[in-house]
Amino acid sequence: MTNTHQLLLHTEVRWLSKGLCLTRFFALFEPIVEFLDTKDKILKENLMKRKTDIAYLTDLLTKFNMVNLQLQGDSLNLIKTKSILSAFLARVKLMKQNIGRGEFSQFPNLSQTSCQEDDVSTYVQHLNALYSDFESWFEDILTMVIPPRIINPYGDIEETNVIIQEELTELSTNEELKDQFKNGYQQFWLQNNIPVTYPAIQHDALEQPAYFCMEQKNFVIRFEILAK
Repeated sequence: MTNTHQLLLHTEVRWLSKGLCLTRFFALFEPIVEFLDTKDKILKENLMKRKTDIAYLTDLLTKFNMVNLQLQGDSLNLIKTKSILSAFLARVKLMKQNIGRGEFSQFPNLSQTSCQEDDVSTYVQHLNALYSDFESWFEDILTMVIPPRIINPYGDIEETNVIIQEELTELSTNEELKDQFKNGYQQFWLQNNIPVTYPAIQHDALEQPAYFCMEQKNFVIRFEILAK
């Protein structure tokens, strides 16, 4: 196993264990409280005071786990990454709006607690900070412009570059390649014959920027550090 794969596995295990451990802890919250009642009453009282916070973090880390799993795998590329992160940011914004007006359907564990207005205010501020942090950390990916022809070169696309326009016209009539496009745009653009037959399109698709190349180990580490 390469160092990169070891690092990804280590990061994934650490990340998932946080959410899963907290989920299990909250599921056993009442038995834990009963146990502490006979062992450490001060700790029990402190734990009871933090029940809503634990519920909130349990729900939030569950959502982080879902995103983290989506960001794993050899088929990940910058186009997919942008879609995943954009969707997550949209969900964070929606969560902030909903929880601010007392709607906890996106936080199933939190909805089972007696959440006070001060708690809601704290969580709204946290989600707002989280949204800003993600926008800052992943600005390069989130602001990346992806030409529609990269996703679907067979669609109705307006192109000002005459050379690319000519190659797109020729590509649209290539029935053999059209059938191979069914396997997905990533495999399509990485075919060996594309650079030879359609050099301008391939250069535009793969090198400005490198949509299908990314340093996964650095990206995963950055995602984990941000959410600590």
